[in-house]
Amino acid sequence: MDFRELDALKCNMEQFPPLTKGQFEAIKREKKIEHVWSSNALEGGTLDKYETAAILEIGATIHATPVKEILETLDLGKAFDFVYELALGQVPLNEEIIQKINQLVTIKSADKVELAGMYRLNAAYPYGVVGVHYTDPYLIRQEMANLIYWAQEIAPTLHPVEYAALLHQKFVSIHPFTDGNGRTARLLMEFALTSNGFPITNIQPDKKTRQIYMETLANTQRTGDTEPFVALVANYVKEELEMRIRILELNEKNIREAKSKTTS
Repeated sequence: MDFRELDALKCNMEQFPPLTKGQFEAIKREKKIEHVWSSNALEGGTLDKYETAAILEIGATIHATPVKEILETLDLGKAFDFVYELALGQVPLNEEIIQKINQLVTIKSADKVELAGMYRLNAAYPYGVVGVHYTDPYLIRQEMANLIYWAQEIAPTLHPVEYAALLHQKFVSIHPFTDGNGRTARLLMEFALTSNGFPITNIQPDKKTRQIYMETLANTQRTGDTEPFVALVANYVKEELEMRIRILELNEKNIREAKSKTTS
């Protein structure tokens, strides 16, 4: 797959004057809220973005919302912060980190909290998806070791967006944990992107986007052809880069106008 368009957009994004710390933090805040909302919604959560923000920022409880959804929101918010700091610190990925991510994702919201971050002992199958199965429990440790070897030795030869997509896909195909695998996979994708200077890229949970995402991922697992899923993730990243560039263009325009007013 040709990633030159993404590289050109990333290069363009990096040419603009940097945002102020306040502007940067505002975007990070927005992207965190969007990630928590969208990732939970992809798993069937019913909270909207504004309710998610209220829970994350002021600890609000939403009337008639199941406690489990509120706890899932709080858990995922903490996991997002953890992953973001790891990415900024360029921390190499390992099994312990993945287990810690899943533990944070499910520590308060899992049906059995003692299983948070622990590899499952039971067989697991994707609900309603024919022809796809997850790794057998007795093979999980070996497959996770293989995943880490791939991430440390093979992935550096790949384009960062391809790495992010394949990390997501490979992890989901193992499905090592009892709960929170989808949310953990999307955090791993964010980790790979952010570590390599790409913006936080969230998968939207509207019906059409969710269906395409789920079907493409399932087909990749069914056929072994990863290119359609890589292309889908690349398109998500392209849209995010284009949006960031529009923000930076507006910021640059605002700076020019402010300067012209002070000199006139």
